[in-house]
Amino acid sequence: MMFKPFDRGAKTAPSQYPRIPFHLFRFFQLLSSLIVAGIMAYFTYHLKHDKYDEPWTFIWLFSASLASIAALTVTIFLHCLLGLNPRLNIGINAFLAVLWALSFALLTWYMADTLADKCDIEHWNEDVGVMVCRQYKALWTFTLVGFVSTLTALFLDIYVHRQQTSRGMYKLPDLDAKKRPEATRGPFTEDSNDYGYGGLSAARESDVWAAGEEPRRSTGPYNEQADRLMHQGAISDSAVFGRLDTGYQGPGAVR
Repeated sequence: MMFKPFDRGAKTAPSQYPRIPFHLFRFFQLLSSLIVAGIMAYFTYHLKHDKYDEPWTFIWLFSASLASIAALTVTIFLHCLLGLNPRLNIGINAFLAVLWALSFALLTWYMADTLADKCDIEHWNEDVGVMVCRQYKALWTFTLVGFVSTLTALFLDIYVHRQQTSRGMYKLPDLDAKKRPEATRGPFTEDSNDYGYGGLSAARESDVWAAGEEPRRSTGPYNEQADRLMHQGAISDSAVFGRLDTGYQGPGAVR
């Protein structure tokens, strides 16, 4: 059997994420992370080569970019193979948003003077300085893009999670009520004029009794018991009292 890692139809639950915003935000996250990581690798190499200590701002930027690349790689595989859980992605993007926010704040404070200058020979004196100035501004720009895209991705996760919880734990998004099969009435629910469908008011047709003949009395054990009770009830009261020792013998009787 051929393995198709991106065939989500039979392996994963339907995704609740809107396709275009989901992949658009992730694209900007990945693009900004790759550019920031590349610039940080270049600066770190030259700082180590010249035996300078790396600033904390660069450490935070490098950590945020590398963590974003790793998180995007893992979550895209989860999205394609298993289905991405919004609660898991909320935790990941919240952590990344904190890293990007700290990195952007430190970089803005660290580069305040550089951002105000123009990248030309008049301000930087040589071509190497102009290149470094442009790299700093590109670093600041894509750090801002990384922070904003991660923040919007976090808001999207929260929105999708709320949509799921408001409609229940799981809901098929493509289920159309109009496509459901119409209910059909069973054999015992169809309208009919036969006996059993018209209720108690329907006349019963039977060939057992002849026309004008009354229903015969039941010959079961309950009917025999009823006849016996009726026969016993026909005995006179005098016979009953005669069996009792009441002492009464009638008028004029001698005791």
